[in-house]
Formats: sequence, structure tokens, C-alpha cells
Amino acid sequence: MSQTTRDSVGNKTETETDVSIKRKRLNLDLTPAAYKLLQDLASESGRSMTDILRTGLALVGIAQEEATRGRSLGVIEGEKVIKEIVLPS
Repeated sequence: MSQTTRDSVGNKTETETDVSIKRKRLNLDLTPAAYKLLQDLASESGRSMTDILRTGLALVGIAQEEATRGRSLGVIEGEKVIKEIVLPS
């Protein structure tokens, strides 16, 4: 029986038991600067580096989906967009 929950960005996820059966391991080469950023983000948020990468993947997925609808992601302060997140084409 598959049970779903929601991750930190609201996407549906399967239970840990179901996911462990389907997980794939990945070796990743990062520049020293990218690795340091990943470490810092994990440390500052109290989350694992794996969780930071999963959240990043989810955000890229959302950005790509919204781009197909002519929308974009942004950082908003009040009613003003102060940064627009643009993915490479």
C-alpha cells in the first residue's frame, strides 16, 4: 500500500519504505565553490546536503513547468519583484 506525504516545497512524495526500494545512487562532481555553497546551505538550514539538492531539483522542476505557461519565479518583497529566477534555455 503506497502512502504519500508532501516534501518541503509541497510536492507529493512516497513513504520512506516505498522510496528506499526505488532509490538511485548518484556520484556528483562539484567545483570547490559549489561544494562549499552546498555545505553552507545545509549547515545554515539544518538540513542534509541531499535534502538541499532534492529541494533544488524540485524548484527547477517548478520553474520549468511555469516557464511553459509563460510564467517565472521570483523573489518578492511586498508587491515588488526584487529578483527574477531565470533558468538557462
